[in-house]
Amino acid sequence: MTPHLIGVYHNTESRFFPYEPGHTLTQVFSHWRHLPDPADAEQAADWAYRVFNADLDHLETGRTTPGGETDFLVACAYRLLRLRSLSTGDVVAVTSDGHTTWLACEFTGWRRVDTPAHRTGRPLTAETVYQHLRGERDA
Repeated sequence: MTPHLIGVYHNTESRFFPYEPGHTLTQVFSHWRHLPDPADAEQAADWAYRVFNADLDHLETGRTTPGGETDFLVACAYRLLRLRSLSTGDVVAVTSDGHTTWLACEFTGWRRVDTPAHRTGRPLTAETVYQHLRGERDA
């Protein structure tokens, strides 16, 4: 298994409509996840979509399944940061071995896109959480 960095970027210009080149994206969350080799970026994005949209009660019932505890805790962190759902128009970046695959969330499924030019935010850090706890949320 290889570690993959999964980054979640919210589209700040178009929510619920497809991502278009030039839209500004803000990285709001990141998570390292070990995936089988060779990893499928779309599967990683599907995982992110499921975890960042599922009801916590549903994820809680699966905590004893393989990966269930991690899914539940990652979803809790996402929600405790008061992040909105991962939606059409948002983008997920899956990085492994120095290569990043960018996937735009569509009405159904994912569309590979070129590296977005307009990005803000940063991967999840302890400082991000401390800022949130101090009420200085800076996504």
